[in-house]
Amino acid sequence: MNTAPERIGGELPGLLFGRAPINVYWEMTSACDLACRHCRANAQTDPVDGELSTDEGKSLIESVGRLGSMLVLTGGDPMKRPDLWELIEHARARHIPIAVTPAITPLLTRDDVVRFKELGVTAMGVSLDGPDPAVHDGFRQVEGTFERSMQALRWAREVELPVQVNTSVTTDTLPHLKAMYRLLSTEAAPPVKRWSLFLLVPVGRGLELGVPSADEVEELFSWVYEVAEDAPFRVGTTEAPHYRRYWIERKRAEGMSLEEIGRRAGRMAFGVRDGNGVVFVSCRGEIYPAGFLPEPLLGNVKEVALDEVYPNAPALRVLRDPEQYKGRCGRCDYKFACGGSRARAFGMQHDMLADDPLCAYQPPA
Repeated sequence: MNTAPERIGGELPGLLFGRAPINVYWEMTSACDLACRHCRANAQTDPVDGELSTDEGKSLIESVGRLGSMLVLTGGDPMKRPDLWELIEHARARHIPIAVTPAITPLLTRDDVVRFKELGVTAMGVSLDGPDPAVHDGFRQVEGTFERSMQALRWAREVELPVQVNTSVTTDTLPHLKAMYRLLSTEAAPPVKRWSLFLLVPVGRGLELGVPSADEVEELFSWVYEVAEDAPFRVGTTEAPHYRRYWIERKRAEGMSLEEIGRRAGRMAFGVRDGNGVVFVSCRGEIYPAGFLPEPLLGNVKEVALDEVYPNAPALRVLRDPEQYKGRCGRCDYKFACGGSRARAFGMQHDMLADDPLCAYQPPA
């Protein structure tokens, strides 16, 4: 393996992700009974016209099976789909791994969590954006959501269903992350397998929220690096691929060889970014590189199978090639391991190939 920093995790993952994504995210419906301040989908209580039918959903599931990917059911709120269980059973009968991210509303019951476990759902996503009702309910804009989220974690513990806790990182939630960590470490473990810190991409309702500065993000990375060493669950970042650059720098400063860093590249998901290792299908069937990267439109699963689109779409080939990136990302010596958030480049700079504004790293001239 070429051990230049930029090539760590570059060749092999890039090749694999070109054939099939790790995760396919399906926005099952735009309907949701919450009014979250960061919502990408601008979700409303009722579904929009043209959402995939049950049969169309099953065809998508079979396409995911041919890709060999995991299917992540999102929304809106998947619990608003009357055919949710039929679709999960269809996928599990084909041995397709599934994760579900329900909105935490009264629609989610203990019986539902039990059924997720019985059907072999890999993990349930639970959103938690603050360590107490004041912060979390204010963010989700529905009173009682914090307590329902904690109840969902207790149900998951009872049935031993793995959970990923998702936290949006904005200027409002950033000051509360340390308290969140203490809460999850003491009250939420053991069902929590991963705590995912989602660095805000300003789209949808999120346009009205504050985005942390690049320096604040660098401080966040330092804290994540320290707590991840002893955390009772995995602490990770989402839409923050530049954490890989930070991690490499810290490990090299501690004396870890480039060869050893390269061996850990898969576990750190080096090379995964929007359109490279992930792909998104909207409630109407539109295919996009990622949920927070709403263009280019790559096709519609009502007309063409996802497993035909993903490996062949010209726009995805461009996104997978860091040599096409511009600005600091294009010059960066870590671009193959990282590559920056293409969704944030688009959301903040109106160009999916531009550099990531929330990265503080200045590559050599």
